[in-house]
Amino acid sequence: MGAFNQHTSDINSYKLTPKKSIGKRKHSDSIDAHLNYNASFNPLGTSRTRMIKKNRNMNQIFGQKLSLSRLIETLDKEKLQNLVKNLINDNPELTDKIIESSPIITIDDALNELERKLDMILANIPYKVDITSDYSFLRVKTLVNDFFHSLSDYSLSFLPPVETDFTVSIKFLKRFLLEIFHNLPDFSAVEYKYYRNLTIEKFNLILENSITNYLNEKKQNLLLLINENWLDEFKQINELNNNSFMKIQLLLESEIDNYYNSGSLILNTEVSSAILDSDKVNKLEGLDNLLNFAYQNPPLNNV
Repeated sequence: MGAFNQHTSDINSYKLTPKKSIGKRKHSDSIDAHLNYNASFNPLGTSRTRMIKKNRNMNQIFGQKLSLSRLIETLDKEKLQNLVKNLINDNPELTDKIIESSPIITIDDALNELERKLDMILANIPYKVDITSDYSFLRVKTLVNDFFHSLSDYSLSFLPPVETDFTVSIKFLKRFLLEIFHNLPDFSAVEYKYYRNLTIEKFNLILENSITNYLNEKKQNLLLLINENWLDEFKQINELNNNSFMKIQLLLESEIDNYYNSGSLILNTEVSSAILDSDKVNKLEGLDNLLNFAYQNPPLNNV
């Protein structure tokens, strides 16, 4: 009986033990194993895989960003200005570097920009309204303020010690007064009158100092002033600008009158024929007479 119970227990324990599942490998597992096997023992397997990927890439076109040079040439003026301003705002240390690397602003550059700003003012004045009225000024006040601030910046950039040539500031102011300033609307607003009168006051001061320094720099500079008709230009400037620069005109008249009274050969057309016909006058002396520089008796010594 004990043997029978033991045999039964052995049978039960056998039945309760789960059988291991011995199924077939999945098809994908078989392929992966095969590929791994080939990759392990066949060096051509990895290179073949690379070639497949390479061929696949050759049939695709990938995008790329514009180069910096192409980007810059595509931006209009406003977008380019915003780009530079944003760079400076984010990196203030770049300010000096950008200024040093920037091209020189010429008289034409400055005048073109001021003329553009003037056109903006005129284009935004309302229709059917008195152009000098306060309402007209308020409509373009921001543009007017920007115009005068730009004018101040450009004017200062042409003065010493930034610009050492006195004629540069003089030429800039002459052209501005002849070509642009008188075309500004004569607004009746007090704020506008202040800006305009302040500009006239400062320009008179700049012109007086620049012309005086220019004449003191070289005595021969008075010859250039006369030959380039500066006096006539300032007469025209005063006609266009309500005689606001009469002080400069009188300064030039005084210098030229003193020059006449000095007995100079430059403005005295009654040059002695004896001097011109003399056998003693050599080529250098003749050239001096033609250029109005008599080295024997410099006409500007007494100026």
